[in-house]
Amino acid sequence: MIEESAVIAEGFQAGSETQKHFKPHSIALAVAMASSVAVPATAEEMPEIEEVMVTATARPVTKMESSVSVSALDTEEMAKYAPRSTAELFRSLPGIRAESSGGGGNANITVRGIPLATGGSKYMQIQEDGLPVLEYGDINFGNTDNFVRTDSSLARIESVRGGSASTFASNSPGGVINMISNTGEEEGGNVGLSFGADYDESRLDFGYGHHLNDTLRFYVGGFLREGEGIRETGFDGDSGGQLKANLTKEFDNGYVRLYYKHLDDRVTTYLPGPVTYKGDGEFGTVANFDASSQTLHSDNYRYISTFDAYGNPVTRDLSDGIESLVEAYGFETKFEFNDGWTVTDKFRISDVSGSFISPFTDTFGDYGPQSTQDMADTICANAVGSSGEAIDCSAGTTVTYANGEEAEGLAYVDLLFDTEIHDLGLIVNDFKVDKLIGDNIVVSGGFYYSNQNIKTSWNSWNALVQTVDGSNSENLTITANANGDVLVDDGVWSASFLSWAWDLEYETYAPYMNVAIDIGDFTFDVSARHDMVNAKGSLVSSCCGGDTDYDLNGDGIISDVESASASDAFGFTGGVITMANGSTQLVDYDADNTSFSLGGNYILNDSMAIFARYSEGGRAIADRLLQISGALNSDGSLTDTTDGFDSVDQLEIGYKLSTGDLDFFATYFNTVTEETNAEITSGLTFVREYEAQGIELEAAYSYGDFSVNGNLTWTDAEISKDANDSSVVGNTPRRQADFIYTITPQYNFGDDFTFGASLQGSTEYFVSDSNQLKQEGYVLVNLFGSYYLTEDLTVSFNINNLTDEFVVTEVEESYAEVGDIVRGRAISGRSTSVSFNYAF
Repeated sequence: MIEESAVIAEGFQAGSETQKHFKPHSIALAVAMASSVAVPATAEEMPEIEEVMVTATARPVTKMESSVSVSALDTEEMAKYAPRSTAELFRSLPGIRAESSGGGGNANITVRGIPLATGGSKYMQIQEDGLPVLEYGDINFGNTDNFVRTDSSLARIESVRGGSASTFASNSPGGVINMISNTGEEEGGNVGLSFGADYDESRLDFGYGHHLNDTLRFYVGGFLREGEGIRETGFDGDSGGQLKANLTKEFDNGYVRLYYKHLDDRVTTYLPGPVTYKGDGEFGTVANFDASSQTLHSDNYRYISTFDAYGNPVTRDLSDGIESLVEAYGFETKFEFNDGWTVTDKFRISDVSGSFISPFTDTFGDYGPQSTQDMADTICANAVGSSGEAIDCSAGTTVTYANGEEAEGLAYVDLLFDTEIHDLGLIVNDFKVDKLIGDNIVVSGGFYYSNQNIKTSWNSWNALVQTVDGSNSENLTITANANGDVLVDDGVWSASFLSWAWDLEYETYAPYMNVAIDIGDFTFDVSARHDMVNAKGSLVSSCCGGDTDYDLNGDGIISDVESASASDAFGFTGGVITMANGSTQLVDYDADNTSFSLGGNYILNDSMAIFARYSEGGRAIADRLLQISGALNSDGSLTDTTDGFDSVDQLEIGYKLSTGDLDFFATYFNTVTEETNAEITSGLTFVREYEAQGIELEAAYSYGDFSVNGNLTWTDAEISKDANDSSVVGNTPRRQADFIYTITPQYNFGDDFTFGASLQGSTEYFVSDSNQLKQEGYVLVNLFGSYYLTEDLTVSFNINNLTDEFVVTEVEESYAEVGDIVRGRAISGRSTSVSFNYAF
C-alpha cells in the first residue's frame, strides 16, 4: 500500500496525470492531509471525501487515515463566502478566527484559543505553494496578509490546525494556511469582470493554462482593479493588480516547476475610529460618522507633509493606504529514484516593499473625540509657548475650518500611522529526502533555511486635529484669543511625534525529521524540528517632541506650532525629530527551539476513524522583541528575561465519520501558550501564559439538489498567568468568543441556477483583557447566486453582511459608560457585487 501512496502523492504534488483521475469537489470538508503514509489502492476507489492535500505533511493521505485536523476551500467554495479580502476567506476555515475589519489587509488571525494579544498572524504561517510569504506573520505594519491576494491564479486554500504544522514549517505552532496556485493541468482559462453595485470598484480577473506538449505546461493568471473601495474615502484607494505564472516540466520520475509573482496593489486600511457604546455589548455610529461604511480618510487632507526618520521633509499620499510591492521568483522540484528514495526541493526569493499610512483615532488623556470647542479649550489649557510660559487662555479659543468659517460638530486627534517598508525581502529554501523502508515505513529528513529582512522607517507621525466626518473630514485651526497664539495650524498640532528606523535581518536554520509507520488499520508518526535563529541589526528611535525648529507653512516665521520649544502636557511640538538625538538598540543574538509532534490514527471501519496527537512548537519573537523593555542588553544579546521564542503545547483527540451523504468530524483540543509580546497603541508588554480547551466540529450533508456544510468551534480560554498584571489572571483573553461558526446551505435549481447563503457568527466576547466591555453576539449573512447564461458564460452576485450588522472586532478602551464615544474597528457594512465570468 505504501508504494501506491508514493505514486499518488507524487501526482498531487506535481500536478501530473495521476491527479486527473480525482474528481473535483465543492465542499470545504472533502480534503485530507497527514504525516502518516497509507492511501487507497486506486484513485477510482476514492470517494470525494478521500481527496488528498500536501500542506505541512510528510506524505499525503486521505482524511480518514490522517492524524491531524485539516480543511480546504476550492475555487467554487471560495465564491460562496462573498469575500471582500483574503482574511474573510480564512475566517471560513474551522477553528480560525480572522478579524477582517481592516479592509483589504492588516487582518488579525489566530486559531483554537491561541492569543491575539497584538495583531497579524503570529502563530499561523501563511504560505504560497508550500513556502512562507513572510517568515513572521506579525511584523509591525507588515502583516503577511498584506502581501497575498486571491484571484484566478488560485486553485485552492489548504489549512492545518495544530498537529504536524509545528514540525513541518518554522514559526507555525498554531497551524499553516497554504494558498496553492493553479498549474494549468486542465487546459483552458477564464475572464471575469466584477463591479460594486453599491460601492465604487471595478475588477478584472483572468487566467489561462495550456499544455505546450505532453510534458510541458504553463499557467498565467491575475487581476486588475480600480475604485474607492467598499467604504467612502473620497479617492480611489483600491488600485493595482497581480500577475502570477508558472511553468511545469514533467519527467518519467518527477517534475520541475518555475514560479513568478508580481504584485503591485494598494488598498485603503481602516484603523479604529469613533463609535458610540450603546450598552449591553452594542455599539453604533456617532454624529456624521459610521465606522462600518465610512472612514476618516478625506481628500481634504490627502497629501501629508512630514519628515522621514532622519528629519528630511517628505510628502505622503493618504491614498497609498497599504501599498504592497512584491517581485518573487522560485522553483519546485521532486524526483523519485530507485530503492524508495524521493528528493524534493522548494526555493523562492522575494523582493517585498511598500508602505502603510492611515489615520488612527487617539486620545492622549483628555484629547478623546469631543466637540470642536471642547477640543480647542483642552488643547489651550495644556499648551506652553516657545517662551516656556503657559498660553493665555483667559479670553477663550477660536476653532475654524481652513476657509476661516467657525467649526462645529465633533473633533478628534488623528495620530497618523505612517510607515515606509523599504525591505521585507525573504529568501527561503526547503529541501527534503524521503526513504521508503519495506512496504510500511517512511523516513523523511530535511533542512530549511530562510533569510528575512525587516527594514522599515516610521516617518515622524503627525498629530492632526480634524473633524469627525465620514464623507468630508477637515483640518481645524485653533487659536488662543488673548494673544492670537496659533495652537493648531491647518490641522497640524505636531508634525513630529515619534520616529523609528528598523534595520534587522533574521536567518533561520531548521533541520527536521519524520518517521511514519503503517500497520494495518493503524498509522503512527513522530516528527521533530530544531529552529536556530541568528538576529542582527538595530533600531534607532526618537520620541515625543521635536528637537529642531521648522517653518512648516513657509511663511518665514517660526510659530508656536513650528517651534521645538513650544509644547503641551504630552510633549507635542511642531519641531522636527531627527535621528541625531535618537537612541540606538543593537540586535545581535542567537536563539533556538526544538519542536516535536507525535500522533496516531485508527480506522474503526469503512466509515469511522479516531486519531490523537500531541505537539510542542515554538515561535521566534522577531522585531516585536525590541519593543519589550529589558529583553535585550545594550550589545544586542538576549537578557535572562526571554530565550527569544514563545511556545505552544497542544493535545488533540479526533473522531471522523464519513457516509454516503454525511461527513462529520469532531476534534477536542487543549492548548497552553507562553507568550512575550508588546502592543504599539497602548505601550503594554505582555508576559503571559494562556490556557484553552475546546471542540472543533465540521460537517457536510447533501440531499439531492440541496447541500449544507459548516463548522463550529467552542473554546474555553483564560489568562492563566501574567507577570505584570495579576488582575487579569483568570479572565477570558480579549476578543475570544465561546463559539464561532460558519454554516453554508445551498440549493441547485437544475443545471442553470445556484443560490445559497453563508452564515458566519460569533457569541459575545470581551474587547479587552480586563473583561469589562464586550461586543454582543452576531450573525453575518452573506448571500450568493450564479446563473449560467450559456454553457460558458455565468453571471453571479454576492451580498456581504446582508443585514448591515454593526460589529466591532476591537476597541481601544477597556471600559465605557452608556453613551460614551470609544475607538473601535468595525466590520464593513452591507456591500453587493455583480460579476460576469467567461470560461474557455
